[in-house]
Amino acid sequence: ICDLQGRIVSMANFVAGGKATFDRDRHGTAIAGVIAAKANNDIGIFGVAPEADLMALKACWHGSGTPQSALCSSWTIARAVDFALQEGARILNFSLAGPADPLLERLLRQALLQDVIAVAATFQPQGQHGDIGFPASLEHVIAVVSSDPQGHAHRPASVANHGVLAAPGVEILTTTPQQTYDFLSGSSLAAAHVSGIAALLLEDHPRLTPARVRSLLQTTSRSIRNPDTQPNTMLGIVDACAALRQLESVSFCPAS
Repeated sequence: ICDLQGRIVSMANFVAGGKATFDRDRHGTAIAGVIAAKANNDIGIFGVAPEADLMALKACWHGSGTPQSALCSSWTIARAVDFALQEGARILNFSLAGPADPLLERLLRQALLQDVIAVAATFQPQGQHGDIGFPASLEHVIAVVSSDPQGHAHRPASVANHGVLAAPGVEILTTTPQQTYDFLSGSSLAAAHVSGIAALLLEDHPRLTPARVRSLLQTTSRSIRNPDTQPNTMLGIVDACAALRQLESVSFCPAS
């Protein structure tokens, strides 16, 4: 993918029999494009943080559903997380969700001790409330739900005792395999947006802690209402410019 050339600094495969080149991984390619597709190259799109370095770590198998569906094991994900921590990653993007896992929880607590930011997509089956999926459910992980172009949460999110954030995740144009682009939707894309914003914050202020980044994103977010299934709850949609302005990295933000 031309838009990702030079952005991927490390690749590793933790899935037995998986192709090391990842040339047909639609989901991972899409997430990478949202985060860090190159800017000003006269093709395609540009990512939220086009100067960010990416690690492409394969820890899931292709599922039997949509082209983006996948099956993952806690062991392969744990190996990928451990690899990322050993390689000095500053942000872990989990555009996935599943049941709670004690091994991954321990690894993510270790990541926090190393000042590594963890961002995760929420997953909430239609008609179910309360559980937002793991690892988004962990207190120190930044949990993200998708919002549509009008700024409305795409699905209800459980916000009780948890600072869930919203980010664009509906009909997002991004990179797909074989030099193509497509519009995709889901909280995976929303999590990628937040990871990109976190990367922008770290570019200017590399000493920011995960707690400080989370606080910045929450306090500078714009309030939006949850869908009608939870009419009295509010969410905050991330505002990259406002977060950067809070750090005095930019002096002016255009009216939204």
